[in-house]
Amino acid sequence: MKKTFIITLFFISTTLVAQNKYEFLQGFGYDFSFGIPRLSGGAVFTGNGINYVPRFVSPINEDLSIGISLPIGLSLVNSLGSFNSNPIGFNYAISADINFGLNSTKASRNRFGAFFGLGFGSYDLYSFYDDGTGIKSYRDANYGIHSQVGIRMPYRGQDISLVASNWRGMNISNGRTQVFALKLIYEFMN
Repeated sequence: MKKTFIITLFFISTTLVAQNKYEFLQGFGYDFSFGIPRLSGGAVFTGNGINYVPRFVSPINEDLSIGISLPIGLSLVNSLGSFNSNPIGFNYAISADINFGLNSTKASRNRFGAFFGLGFGSYDLYSFYDDGTGIKSYRDANYGIHSQVGIRMPYRGQDISLVASNWRGMNISNGRTQVFALKLIYEFMN
């Protein structure tokens, strides 16, 4: 699976460079995330945060493109588990995407769009605590396959994306927690 994914990313990135025809698009917005452990010993958590999504796309036609997106985010997390304090969530991914319709390219005039992406990423929880000798930190990494699907539409004069993301955990030490996120992204055209 990893080899197939790496080969796919390599193919898309070389296509972008070889065509010398790519566009930079970006968005910024809100996300609500929640993590569900697959084992009973894991900690359930929810997070509210912000997301920034830069995208590099190569147009195939006016309403279709392939590309790479690099969603990153920061969240304030509420944990129902064994953390001594509420952790901070940091998430990031690299995703190979197929974009249709609105905002798939800068030239698109469509009123509706959709996209699907598959990649690799992590949703890390950082908690800080005082053990009596000073402030310590603990990192709980929830890395694995990242997938995202979304729709794009205009809303009151601004193009927005509604996105559902999933990090399928591969970290055995934390019970292979799956993290889901629902995002509202405001698209900015350059």
